[in-house]
Amino acid sequence: AIVQTAAGTHSLYASIAESSLNMVRNPVAFVRNPAFLLMWSVYAATYSTANSLKTIMEHKDFVSSKQKEDQKWFAISNEEKDKASTKQTNTLSILAGTTVVNSVASLIKDRAYAKMFGTTGAAPSVPFITMGLWATRDCMVVYSSFILPERTSEWIHEMYPSIALQDAKRAAQFTVPILTQFVAGPIQLLGLDFYNRPLTNLSLYEAATDRARFLARGFVSVVTARIARIAPGYGVGGVLNTQWRDGYRDYLIEKEMKGIMVDETKGQRETYRLVQHVAERHQHNDG
Repeated sequence: AIVQTAAGTHSLYASIAESSLNMVRNPVAFVRNPAFLLMWSVYAATYSTANSLKTIMEHKDFVSSKQKEDQKWFAISNEEKDKASTKQTNTLSILAGTTVVNSVASLIKDRAYAKMFGTTGAAPSVPFITMGLWATRDCMVVYSSFILPERTSEWIHEMYPSIALQDAKRAAQFTVPILTQFVAGPIQLLGLDFYNRPLTNLSLYEAATDRARFLARGFVSVVTARIARIAPGYGVGGVLNTQWRDGYRDYLIEKEMKGIMVDETKGQRETYRLVQHVAERHQHNDG
């Protein structure tokens, strides 16, 4: 819908109505359509990468804390600094890895969409400025969907202790990605405009003025369309993904606790460590 609106071939609502009608009339053909498969691939790749990286980082932290506790060589005063440094490193790793995967998948999708639904007078290839704008949009989407909600929820809980951390997390997971679209939407639309209308015959000032007017005309429609896509995909989907992932992780930890078959001393130490880990997880979730 956004691509067709930017190209001027459809209005936003006409494009949405046409797609909805096709989905109702022939849902099988709609699901098998390249346009749908490209969009589904972006979500699948993004969630798979984010979940995998989070799991890897959590396992790495658990193994590291286990080794430090066994060796007893680290100073207690440095423990909080180590945790803060590790958390920052993990956040950057998750953001970088997920952004790369999301950007590659999104650029493939956007290039295909631009050629499928763009205008005949569009640029023969996607300009670098368009790809740069789309990459910026993707970084904002990933950060607002997988990193910022957790930090926002912690801030809300600290400012308003009466709000449970888990409730703050759900609210942030739903609202933060949506609010980000008021900035990410125009960035995507500007990238499409550079592709559909190179404006090489205009001066820099004239082209900038023309594009500013274009953004003003399309702001409401592009933000509306992106919210309609992001709200279920990264809002509701993000809340459910977090709940399912945390629940499955706790299930595996509890299963490992039951399966510990070692000598009494080591078994007690391992059991205590795992119980403590689960307790910290539940305390973190419940606020």
